[in-house]
Amino acid sequence: MTRDYALRTVADALRSPVVVEFVTASVKAGYLEFFGAYSDQVCGMVDHALDRLSRSQSDGVDPDQLAKATSALLDRTFRKSDPSFWFNRVYHQYKTQTKPEADFQQLQKLLPGKRVLDYGCGSGYLAARLAKGGYKVFTTDVLDYRYAEARHLPFVQMASATDISYPDDSVDVALVLAVLHHINPDDLPRVVQRLRKIARYALIKEDIYGLSDQAEGLAQCLTTQPLLRTFVGMTLAVQQQVLVLIDFFANAIAQGLPEMNMPFEFKTVTAWEQVLLQNGFRVNKILVIGFEPGRMHKSCHVWLVCERTA
Repeated sequence: MTRDYALRTVADALRSPVVVEFVTASVKAGYLEFFGAYSDQVCGMVDHALDRLSRSQSDGVDPDQLAKATSALLDRTFRKSDPSFWFNRVYHQYKTQTKPEADFQQLQKLLPGKRVLDYGCGSGYLAARLAKGGYKVFTTDVLDYRYAEARHLPFVQMASATDISYPDDSVDVALVLAVLHHINPDDLPRVVQRLRKIARYALIKEDIYGLSDQAEGLAQCLTTQPLLRTFVGMTLAVQQQVLVLIDFFANAIAQGLPEMNMPFEFKTVTAWEQVLLQNGFRVNKILVIGFEPGRMHKSCHVWLVCERTA
């Protein structure tokens, strides 16, 4: 997908007041858990950022204006070139310590094996935490922005999302955390088919819309997560746009990576089950964790525990 397509998709979402209002509330809810003495300032930054992004589309969908607004926010508001800025210090601590630990605690209960391929490893901090926890971890990504703590682990940089150069049956499980929606739809079948050859199992975390009432964990999450209750009451089209804007804000603004591939290929659980089954994986377990506490960027998250079909 082209960058213009991604920006147009975000621009459409920004033209919906319902979407912008919900995403503003979601981002603030996450930030208020982490920014302590900076709570007022960070909420002001969120309001300013989403207002600036929305106003860039007030006269109609305009990818160029969205790109300019994003660049200005990165330079002047979130100051991504300055690692000493308080937002970047708190965000760095979250990404390097808090988030990997939270992921590790969940993964210990879900990973079906000790040899793990972290597909789309990003910064590598989760991979490093898994290795510290006794797992044998291999890493791969299209971009290489690993922090120093993860650089001792095996890493293969991919020329494309489908270029996964690890040998067949070389790991027990492919770990795919919030990555599949970043893959272009034409490439997705080949990615899943290649992972199927490399690993017997796949453990996938995805941002999902259109949850089934019978999904495991949904009822419990609904009792404790007001954001999830509001989200599931929206139309499917609005839910999808919410996921788009949350993903864009987290990656392009907070993380400072507007160049990341963002085709926004979000799906329902049923659609993911079909895609995975068609390409060699059966979903054995679906676990809803929703807009969970302890996450700086909250979304409607679901774990899919998958096994290779015979």
